[in-house]
Amino acid sequence: MRSHGWIVAIGLVGFSAFFWSLSGTVHLGLEEQARGRYGLPDGGERYTAGLWVGALAAIGGLLGLGGRLDGRKIALLPAFGLGFGAISALVLGQQPRHWIAACAMALAGITVAVAARLYRRADRARRP
Repeated sequence: MRSHGWIVAIGLVGFSAFFWSLSGTVHLGLEEQARGRYGLPDGGERYTAGLWVGALAAIGGLLGLGGRLDGRKIALLPAFGLGFGAISALVLGQQPRHWIAACAMALAGITVAVAARLYRRADRARRP
């Protein structure tokens, strides 16, 4: 896997799966399990699997791109995943909890993209 395209694709799928799973968690809600712990109700296994697999693929994509691309381009991976998660939250439902999750994900995605752009601009200004 030496191609940047494959690594970027794995990172995009990983972040999208991770934030889709977070949207599913918001949709299902948490219930009290044994010993006072909270978890997803029955039927939430696909969201749990998405959280783990998505997180591992996202981390693998970021580590694979670490020294190959500049930080601004790498920061677009989680921004895309956050946008996908926001859309997923609104597709799963229209209750206030879905809107809050979608707004929080959209705001975080915009913040990541803007911070990466400003960081790159500040880094160029520091160089002689």
